[in-house]
Parts: sequence; C-alpha cells; structure tokens
Amino acid sequence: MNETAHSLGASGTFWELIERRAALTPDRPFLIQDDRTLTFGELRARGERVAAGLYAMGVRPGSVVAWQLPTRLETALLSFALTRIGAVQTPLIPFYRDREIGFALRESKAEFFAVPGTWRGFDHAAMAGRLAVELEHPPQVFEAYGTLPDGDPAILPPPPADGTPVRWIYWTSGTTSDPKGVLHTDRSLIAGGSCLAHALHLSADDTGSMAFPFAHVAGPDYSVMLLLYGFPAVLFEHFAMPDALAGYWRHGVTVAGGSTAFYSMFLTEQRKAPDVRLIPTLRLLAGGGAPKPPRSTTRWCARWASSSPTGTA
Repeated sequence: MNETAHSLGASGTFWELIERRAALTPDRPFLIQDDRTLTFGELRARGERVAAGLYAMGVRPGSVVAWQLPTRLETALLSFALTRIGAVQTPLIPFYRDREIGFALRESKAEFFAVPGTWRGFDHAAMAGRLAVELEHPPQVFEAYGTLPDGDPAILPPPPADGTPVRWIYWTSGTTSDPKGVLHTDRSLIAGGSCLAHALHLSADDTGSMAFPFAHVAGPDYSVMLLLYGFPAVLFEHFAMPDALAGYWRHGVTVAGGSTAFYSMFLTEQRKAPDVRLIPTLRLLAGGGAPKPPRSTTRWCARWASSSPTGTA
C-alpha cells in the first residue's frame, strides 16, 4: 500500500475519507455507469446536497434508514450522503422480498425506507405498503432511483467525528432461518476495504468494476479501495452476459471479480472464442462470496488467466 493510501486509510470516518480524497483528486472519476460519470469532487459536493435533502426530510444523526436499491450512481450518493449526516443505514439486497424485508425493517426499527419504485418487474413501493400494515412503527417510504432528495448544505450539522459507533447493519440471506443483522462501524468498513486493497496490489492506474449488488457489504468495501487509490469503477445495474462485456471493453476494466457464478459466466463466454481474450485490459480477477472449486479455477487459468500479467486472486 502506498503512502497516500496508507494515510487515507487512517481516516476516522467514511465522510472524512471522502473529503480527503476529493481534496486530492477532485476531477478524477470515481464511479462510471453507461454515459454517466461521478468524480470524487462531485461525490463530495452532490453527497452534501443529498444529505441536506435527507436532513430536510427529518433524517438526523442516529436515524435508522433502510434502503433497497440497485447498483446505481444514485444509490452510492444516497449511501454516502447518509454517512455525512451520521445516520445508521441498513442496506437490503434488491432481490429480497416481503419476508426478509419485513424482518429487517422490524428488527432495525427503520424510520425511513428508500425504494426504487418498480424495478425489474417488481413493485417495491407496493411491498413497502403491504409491510406498513404489519409494522407497529412503519418507516417513511420514499423513492430514490432516478432522483434523490436535494437541499442546501448550509442546514447540515457538522459531519460525525467518531467512526466507532455502529452506523451500518447488513443482513444475511436467512436461507434456513431468520436473517441476521451484522453490525459495522465506519472504521470496520474502512479497515476491511484497506485490507482488500492491499491484498489486490492496486494502483491509481486501475479501473475496477462493481457487478455485484452495491447493497452487499462489498459495496462500501470496494468503495474504500477506490477512495484510497483514486481510481474508478464501472457499475452494472444488472449483470448478464454477454451484454455486460461492452462496459468492460469501453472503459478498459483492469480489475473484475465476484462470486463463483461470475467466473462461470466469464468462462462460458471465453469458450465461444478461445483464441481471443475476452477482456484484453484485465489484469486481475478477484473472487469471493463462495468457494472456488479447484476444477473451475483450473479451467479458468487454462482458458484465460494464464495469459494475464498477474492471473487470478
């Protein structure tokens, strides 16, 4: 880890990390999605305006805000705006339905709930309405897909200075029982992202990718890597092959990855043209979230990673 990244990793809070990176490289891209780009400077400036809009809605330091949103620039802005206020946020995977969402809203005592409206044929606002009938204290529901709350940052209190209180609640899937709420602080997520960045040997010349749900804990962890090293990531709202390849090619992605399912999809596409490297700029494919069967890894290396400068991680 270089000296700048090491220094940034000592930031006390998530918002402090954002401010320090924005001061260093305000014009460098942070997130890219289709034809839209959010720079580090815009992250700070727009994040404050969204925070002010949320504050005007009644969100305060310590308020519990649940959000169930797809991987979009707006989702990242909303999440980081909540760090500016010092709210407690509980991200929820977009594919969860009434059972998991109802449980998380009830257990977290969420006061606000951001939804995308109707997304991929499912009406999340209607689900929130159904759940409100069952909850003793239903949250205030608002849509945050194409537009976000907006306000004057002058109304905001100072940002939080302590990164040790719990401000993040992530949920297990609850496949065999009720979901479990996993508690995180700003500092625990910064530490996790710092360790991941160190393990992957990243640099400011890289271009990453987020094909996984931003609502997964990997969302802030991956964002920490971008903030530490000052390089961008390409967002995929819905990952499907071969359509997603255009984004990798267009933006010259050097670092990709995901669960074993992603490996399988990449491998399937590579087999269609075994003599042409699927993503020519790729130098690293990192995996997590599920075991990597040795047979699959061997096939991957034989087909693709063996011609990569650094192979797989």
